[in-house]
Amino acid sequence: MSLEPTINDDITAALPELRRQAESMMTLTLAAYSPTGLTKDADGYDIPTFTFEGQTFGKVQAGAQAGGDTPTRYIKIGGTDRPVLASGLHIPITAKIPNPGEERGQVGGAWEYVVLAVGSDADLALLGRRYMVVSVPVKSYATARRLDVIELEV
Repeated sequence: MSLEPTINDDITAALPELRRQAESMMTLTLAAYSPTGLTKDADGYDIPTFTFEGQTFGKVQAGAQAGGDTPTRYIKIGGTDRPVLASGLHIPITAKIPNPGEERGQVGGAWEYVVLAVGSDADLALLGRRYMVVSVPVKSYATARRLDVIELEV
């Protein structure tokens, strides 16, 4: 008895190549940081402290969202509404899963990624930009991890 291949079999077979293609477009070097608490600065203000979680390759995918070019979701950080970049940061599917922090509503409540280096085809203006993870969507047959982020002021 022979079983005919299903569409799921075809997708599963193609997935490794699709992941390689997705990762080949990740030309940014990102440093990942997880929050460890708060400390006081010289003026007595609470500032978040972070632990370095390593580096990964990645890609920033900002801008237009599903049929429009305006954000559909905002979160409040320090009293300011910030647009959420849906699927705004792409990292390899094998990278550590970052901790999102939208529920905390403040800087220092979630993992952050800082752009350390850009590839030859990337915009130099990305250097030094910081992104805070607000959610980590999941899906079947993923070729990359697409994180919902907000861009933080530098």
